[in-house]
Amino acid sequence: EGIRNISKLDIEYARELGYTVKLLALARNTGTDLDIRVHPALIPKRHILANIGGVYNGILVRGGDFGDLTFSGLGAGALPAGSMIVSDIVEIIKNYDNYHNRYNCFEKKKIRDFSQTYSPYYLRIRVKDRPGVLAEIAGIFARKKVSFLSVIQKGEAGEVADIVFLTHQAKEGNVQEALKEVAHLECVVKICNAIRVVEI
Repeated sequence: EGIRNISKLDIEYARELGYTVKLLALARNTGTDLDIRVHPALIPKRHILANIGGVYNGILVRGGDFGDLTFSGLGAGALPAGSMIVSDIVEIIKNYDNYHNRYNCFEKKKIRDFSQTYSPYYLRIRVKDRPGVLAEIAGIFARKKVSFLSVIQKGEAGEVADIVFLTHQAKEGNVQEALKEVAHLECVVKICNAIRVVEI
């Protein structure tokens, strides 16, 4: 999932809530399976990864004994990306036999179905500004076992308004089901965005 749907409004709301929007690739060993995904996420703006920008990429490695290690370097833009790809291809060609036989001792693990992953969520929903709208939306999310941590509403009275929700940790499948139902409410103009929150 890419960053095409992230708007300036989402970035501003994220900042107001204490977060920065970043495109993250996540890989976690849960013990029973692997949680692997790539998507935009809100991360706390005080975290070191939130402050890596421009043509720089960052990698956070979390280990049991050594804690957190963060690496940063050029990774975006035509020259850095092209250079890395070419150097990888040359390395593989030069050492084909090594690469072909080297990595055969890993424990086999299943990749977790994305609908079974858990995250808190940032949701921005545009609604007709009238009494009872919040209760209708909250009712659907409650039935899907998704609860709210905070709610922000901005807009002119009597017109449309954006409601921004931060949820507690929730199952991906439940959030998506709730959003489908909410989108069909007469009072809902548009589901503007749904971005996962990663508390690193």
